[in-house]
Amino acid sequence: MPAKKSETQTTDYKALRVELDTILDDLQNGEIDIEQALAHYQRGQAIVKQLQEFLKAAENKVTKLKVQLSGDKAK
Repeated sequence: MPAKKSETQTTDYKALRVELDTILDDLQNGEIDIEQALAHYQRGQAIVKQLQEFLKAAENKVTKLKVQLSGDKAK
């Protein structure tokens, strides 16, 4: 049975966070050459954008749930 979309998204989010943490560690250690640092920086920026999209989607879900709950209370 395939994983549910939310389970996959959670796993993806966690995997992206781990990858970003690794990139940050590599950049902070300063033991990589400039080309690797630039590639890491670019990948890190792409990951940040994806993580922001995950968070925005989660925020939208929470907003929708609040609206639904407010509507249910009004009935």
